[in-house]
Amino acid sequence: MWRKLTSLFHSLSSYSDLSPDLGMRRRINQALRSRPSLAPSEWYEYFWRQRGVSRDVAALIYTRMEHYSGLNFSRVVPGDRLEEDLKISLVSWFDWHLSLCDDFQQKFGVDLSECFDLHALKTVEELMLFLDRQLLPINH
Repeated sequence: MWRKLTSLFHSLSSYSDLSPDLGMRRRINQALRSRPSLAPSEWYEYFWRQRGVSRDVAALIYTRMEHYSGLNFSRVVPGDRLEEDLKISLVSWFDWHLSLCDDFQQKFGVDLSECFDLHALKTVEELMLFLDRQLLPINH
């Protein structure tokens, strides 16, 4: 009986350590409110088209990053820093990057698991360009 209660207690304490920081998420979303909210097509046209990023990659990031993080990605700009500005590791579930790899493979048939290094990507732009480059072998 005590083992089950101890196990349950450890599970609950681990759960909070692995869960998103909802207060931080709320604060970041409040800060983002001062920016215009862009529809997916506008977000692509304003930021990614001229950088040569695939419309499909932009659409995936626009929708899935909002799902992983709870942040309003319609207000995110390329220069936003993933950790310093968006606090992506704090506002997302601990394994969001694994979900991104799975979603990317499902959508594009490309396995990122061996080359995706979140710590090497500092900004939203770096993330987008990295993901877009992973499609180059497919397009050539």
